[in-house]
Amino acid sequence: MNGRSFCLPNTSKMHRRTVKKRAIDFYSGIGGWTLGIQLAGISVERSYEWWNAANNTHGRNFGHSLPDVDIRKLSLDHLPPPGTIDFVVGSPPCTQFSFSNRGGNGNLEDGLIDVRKMLEIVAYLRPKYWMMENVPRVSTILKAELSPQGSLAEFAHLVTVNEVFDMSDFGLPQSRKRMVAGNYPLHILNSYKGLVKPPPLGEVRQLLASQRPCDPNYGFS
Repeated sequence: MNGRSFCLPNTSKMHRRTVKKRAIDFYSGIGGWTLGIQLAGISVERSYEWWNAANNTHGRNFGHSLPDVDIRKLSLDHLPPPGTIDFVVGSPPCTQFSFSNRGGNGNLEDGLIDVRKMLEIVAYLRPKYWMMENVPRVSTILKAELSPQGSLAEFAHLVTVNEVFDMSDFGLPQSRKRMVAGNYPLHILNSYKGLVKPPPLGEVRQLLASQRPCDPNYGFS
């Protein structure tokens, strides 16, 4: 990626004989989901982002040029056939749900438009697993809106996990809480807690300021 090398784990002969898993990244931003998915050996077939600045950065990070796409207006007919994608991931805009927006009120009605669209996409594609990340507040909002009386009740069967995680448990040098909802094996994700200790911030700054920046947790540069 733009001359940067990533030390991917060796792939066994068994894995090489299997069909590579496929994923789509929605509200892809600069590519956090895409990077993690690729490092896991999964092919990111498509990514969608409407914000030009983030989309351009995504292109620079992964060596491509993709058009800006307003996901709210994205027709499901333009997506791959249902059942052909293994993973769907996405991070709908969080500003509408943030307590720092509009004096703590945000704009929940507008924010739920993107959440509904994400759920519509998942319902259409029928992936094996899917994950949606956002600010912790969305966890409570989702529970209410997915209830029988909620505005998203028709999608309740899609959401089997709705958890808030502290990313420092996974090696982030900051206590940063995020919600990850969807349908995925929660016990596997929880098994990674504590395996990577958060490095001191000074070490992070030193490694990233070097001539060849190196990730302090995972060792790739």
